[in-house]
Amino acid sequence: MGSILVTGGAGFIGSHLAERLLNEGYNVIIIDNLSRGNLNNLLNVRESVKFIKGDIRDYNLMNDLIKNSEVIFHLASLSRVIPCIKDPELCFKVNVEGTEIIARLASKHGKKLIFSSSREVYGTAKYIPVDEDHPLNPENPYGASKVAAESIIKAYSKCYGLNYIILRLTNVYGPRDFDRVIPIFIKNAQEGKDLIVYGADKVLDFIYIDDVINAFVKSIEVDEGYILNIGSNTGTSLLELAKLVKKITGGKGNILIKDKRKGEVDKFVADIKKAKEVLKWKPTVELEEGIKRIVKGTYG
Repeated sequence: MGSILVTGGAGFIGSHLAERLLNEGYNVIIIDNLSRGNLNNLLNVRESVKFIKGDIRDYNLMNDLIKNSEVIFHLASLSRVIPCIKDPELCFKVNVEGTEIIARLASKHGKKLIFSSSREVYGTAKYIPVDEDHPLNPENPYGASKVAAESIIKAYSKCYGLNYIILRLTNVYGPRDFDRVIPIFIKNAQEGKDLIVYGADKVLDFIYIDDVINAFVKSIEVDEGYILNIGSNTGTSLLELAKLVKKITGGKGNILIKDKRKGEVDKFVADIKKAKEVLKWKPTVELEEGIKRIVKGTYG
């Protein structure tokens, strides 16, 4: 196979994916504007990958990169709910316009597109666990941008024969992540600070980074236009999560309960039967083990 392009490849998920692809023997090209990504994430692979600092909305740049790649992993986005609520204009420019350019060029050059979507497309679950046929009802601009991006990809498949896989990720966690609930809880617990829980009864599905990367890599060999949930199929309340982090880290701070924030989903657990069937994949790292790995890697 020729080169594989990873957009957002200096970010949390993208950098882990780049490492794995290199280990699998692929040539890897990364494009990232470093707005959230960091070159420090690529220390293990910097000499082995081709890195371009650039914007996925740069048509000419993306045309050259996609033309010279066989598979495109599209991870670049404004990737969190709260920043998208604060700046919806940037959210839609990056997540929708950027995806349209990538889908158009992948169609033009006959390349495979593997798109990193989100459980945010579903909104608060009408039933648990949530399968891929659950209605799409996003509750914030981030979720809406992912619905729009998915729709573009599916439309380009129907009109232009785009070969795609869409992976709807649940709450991914692991080394190199920051500014999300698990790394925030770990950092604050280690520093003896209180853990603030926004919605004690809020239930989420946490999936460890290694399991997500396994799903991405397995998607390379799947040719049909599948949409797949990638999660743990296990629900954990934020209060349970805070208690677990305190237990693992020995944190001495209190757990403070506050109201859930506007635009955040109340409850989500993924049904992953379809991913197990299509990708021959299943998650292997339980939440407690995953948090222990982060703490060990970060703090000793």
